[in-house]
Amino acid sequence: MSTNLKFTTRKWAIPFVLIGMLSILIGCRGDRQSDAKSISEMAANEDVARYLEAFKGLGALTDSSRATPPEDALKNFHFPEDLALDLVLSEPQITQPVELSFDHRGRLWVVQYHQYPYPNGVKIVSVDNYLRVQFDKLPAAPPQGARGADKITFFEDTDGDGVFDRSTDAITGLNIATSVVTGRGRIWVLNPPYLLAYPDKNGDGIPDAEPEVKLQGFGLEDTHAVANSLRWGPDGWLYGAQGSTTTANVSSSVSKNVAFQGQVIWRYHPDTEVFEVFAEGGGNTFNIEFDSKGRIFSGNNAYDRGPNFKQGGFYPRSLGKHGPYMNPYTFGNLPNMALQGDKSRFTHSLIRYEGGELPTAYEGKLIAVNPLLNYVQLTRIEPDGSSLKNIDEKRIIETEDHWFRPVNIIAGPDGAVYMADWYDSRLSHVDPRDTWDKGSGRIYRLRAKADSGAHHPSFDLSNYTNDQLIELLKSPNKWFRQQALLQFANHRDQRAVQQLLPLLRQEADGQTALEALWAINLCGGFDEKTALEALNHTDPYVRLWAIRLLGDAGKVNPTLSAKLIGLSAAEPHAEVRSQLAATAKRLPARDAMPIVKNLLTHYDDSKDPDIPMQIWWAIESKAETDRELVLSLFKDPAVWKQTTTQEFILSRLSQRYAMAGGAANYAAIVRQMELSPNKAFTRLLVSGLKEGLRGSDVVGLSPELAQALRPYQAEFFGGPLALSLKQGDPQAVKQALAIIADEQADADHRLTYVQILGETDQPSSIPVLLSLIENGRVSNALKQAAIVALRRYDQPDIGVRVLKAYPGFRADAGLRTAAIDMASSRVVWTRELFRLIEQDKRISPTDILDQQARRFQLLNDPEITAATHRIWPNVKPLDTDEKQARMSRYARLIQSGKGDEAKGRMLFAIHCGICHRLFEEGGITAPDLTGYERSNLNTFLLNVVDPNAEIREGYTIQQITTQDGRMLEGRIVAQEGDVTTLQPLTGRQISISAKQIKEMKALPLSVMPERILDPLNDQEVRDLFAYIMKKNK
Repeated sequence: MSTNLKFTTRKWAIPFVLIGMLSILIGCRGDRQSDAKSISEMAANEDVARYLEAFKGLGALTDSSRATPPEDALKNFHFPEDLALDLVLSEPQITQPVELSFDHRGRLWVVQYHQYPYPNGVKIVSVDNYLRVQFDKLPAAPPQGARGADKITFFEDTDGDGVFDRSTDAITGLNIATSVVTGRGRIWVLNPPYLLAYPDKNGDGIPDAEPEVKLQGFGLEDTHAVANSLRWGPDGWLYGAQGSTTTANVSSSVSKNVAFQGQVIWRYHPDTEVFEVFAEGGGNTFNIEFDSKGRIFSGNNAYDRGPNFKQGGFYPRSLGKHGPYMNPYTFGNLPNMALQGDKSRFTHSLIRYEGGELPTAYEGKLIAVNPLLNYVQLTRIEPDGSSLKNIDEKRIIETEDHWFRPVNIIAGPDGAVYMADWYDSRLSHVDPRDTWDKGSGRIYRLRAKADSGAHHPSFDLSNYTNDQLIELLKSPNKWFRQQALLQFANHRDQRAVQQLLPLLRQEADGQTALEALWAINLCGGFDEKTALEALNHTDPYVRLWAIRLLGDAGKVNPTLSAKLIGLSAAEPHAEVRSQLAATAKRLPARDAMPIVKNLLTHYDDSKDPDIPMQIWWAIESKAETDRELVLSLFKDPAVWKQTTTQEFILSRLSQRYAMAGGAANYAAIVRQMELSPNKAFTRLLVSGLKEGLRGSDVVGLSPELAQALRPYQAEFFGGPLALSLKQGDPQAVKQALAIIADEQADADHRLTYVQILGETDQPSSIPVLLSLIENGRVSNALKQAAIVALRRYDQPDIGVRVLKAYPGFRADAGLRTAAIDMASSRVVWTRELFRLIEQDKRISPTDILDQQARRFQLLNDPEITAATHRIWPNVKPLDTDEKQARMSRYARLIQSGKGDEAKGRMLFAIHCGICHRLFEEGGITAPDLTGYERSNLNTFLLNVVDPNAEIREGYTIQQITTQDGRMLEGRIVAQEGDVTTLQPLTGRQISISAKQIKEMKALPLSVMPERILDPLNDQEVRDLFAYIMKKNK
């Protein structure tokens, strides 16, 4: 429906009088939960209901503060003298805005996310410790499914005075809708699990009919991380994002079952209907921004401004929480853009301002919103090899109003910057209760103060001629250039190509040439001749995009292949070389491998943040499908000499083949070794192969590979029998056991063989290993290795004998820890340990640290848990009342007196800094606290008193139950091939293959224990928090 809101008001102002009248008409806001379902209504069973009701919310939760009335909102803001801030929309006109976009008529589209956090018409059947849920059924697509509360509204300024005076609800009843764009005669809506296309031939913003489902399969496990952020790329693809804590299995009419986990940038072509993942990894991605060169950015829910996404790239992610990459052989990732400056969490949405209307000090820079800390950041961009780096300059919007939650930012046709403000005291998703303020929401406009207030006259770009659209390609405002490209895509008028070619061919204005190339492609005119002209262009970004468009086709003819190969040998620009590597990954091997060879041999990009790994991924993509062409690279001695080859390619390729296994891949490793110029290079190959064999069964190694490796057994595998022992050769096992038992044998070989016996299944080794532990003359290092090796064997007597020997070696910390860790890995061994503690009194409970004692509870045995709490009462989890009482007491204590920051710094180093980092000091095994909201005492106290309430991604503890009955805990540090590598809380990494894993689950348990403040007196608590809560340097 359409509502006319005509009134007289000053320019650039919201109609406050009207808002006041409407507020009176609709009444006071009332209870936040009046429109929300209770947990009991959403839960499908009692277990889910109990878990959700008991879940303690964490972070910026609903509080008792009051919203600032819209008419007073601007009084709370601080911004530079050369800028002005306008409140252009607020409640009740809009509520809970999650995304903004402008269309071809300059209308402002707003997605109002009222249905969040749960879809209508479904119930929760299960939930995990991250609050990821499973529903009893999949919501049907509109109009068949249950109607939700989400709606999409567009606003118009009908008289050009800068005020949006008409609103139209274009689409209502949506059920978890996150994004909308218009184009190609449709209104495109992301309503996970669907991408919907509503026909709108005349572009009036009102659907002509029910939607068509173009994509389905996006996950709904976490509605603050679902598919989002539709954007038209300059290449004609429709791009989108998905956040970190959902999964997907997406299909279109052409692409079927594209499965992935966690955060990605994806894209869909409206003509071919192809769906693909563009890049993987990043933060909880909820934003996409294209700059004037076609680069893709997104913010980050961590400490920086996120990645500069490259095609086919893999970016950082928490493997334990977010799952593995689609490609199990990535062997690394590209870094986010380096940041110098304010590393406060979090700036998840940003733009690169290229609108031409703000003062020049803002042009070309990132403007990023921080909803957690209620400010807007200005960040400079500088080149960093083939990528970019960021330097923070200043905060350009700040406020004392903690309800200010800017969640989305875009540039408008007027050159101003628009921000969607969720406006709520609550921001945290870490609370299953729907306590969101359903009646608030605001949209701000940031503009140049010197602006006269004159608004752009009304326009409808869909009616523009080709000549007019071509003129828009020269606009200083990126928004108009991007919209002109969309119109070329809509019209697909071949006649425009001849008008655009002169713009491409001119060399003086590279940006206009690039816009012309994009437009030519969108008009269907990107043929061989045009591609060759673009590849010869003096502007690097024209060359880059010609390369990318060719790669998108997946194949090139011989002429274009030759041109790409030639360019790869003489390209001076690092970003273009980066795209050549990305395109090589997409092309057939016969075209790709010569490009890769040139990139390796004609440049030293070994220090570039992106190119070396991109070259690796190009090679890896052909490793098995085109082995001979891949191996032919290494027939050229020049390839071996390159630093990139030595540091990024050789070991990874042999690791890749070793992990994949099979006769053909083992033969490829042998061939690599034969081609190796000398032993130094062969060592790199063998090093990679050894890494590839970690945690895997090597019994099936081919005789040829085993023979090729024999000269390197001692050097790389620890002894002349090592490889044969790994393969389970009976004669090697017999010889190795004899050497282990021989006190005069080489100590290093004995140690290696013991470690191998702990990785392979050789029960015949048990007597020898136990004898080492019971022999007083054996070194502590060998004893410790024997204890670790014995963990894999499920025999009660092992625990009895090791623990019987325990008093004799307890003085050594390493042995003591190894024995306790072994005992805690199996129920039967733990019972024996507890018997020796409580009944025989042979082992003192003080030998076992609280951190170790906590592990006994993970065995899920009621008797063991009760005994643990009896022997070590400090490890018994605090109940909710105890936690609340502690939080209240510490809050009163901290606020009742002054702390000493200098003393607090010393206390932090002792009690926290072993794991946590703050102000560039401390450890790295727990989250860096510098960017956290440390000024909020209640929130930070909750993290300290109840560290299990929220566990940051990357620090989740996984519990693996092995097929042989062991219980292992630790952080996942790698998932490559079918091998998972775990970093236990103590000891060295453990690599374990999928076939050895019976069950793996994330534990709702932080490495940080409860009661961490107990050793401190009252003044020390004040000192510690004085240091923790001080402002960033």
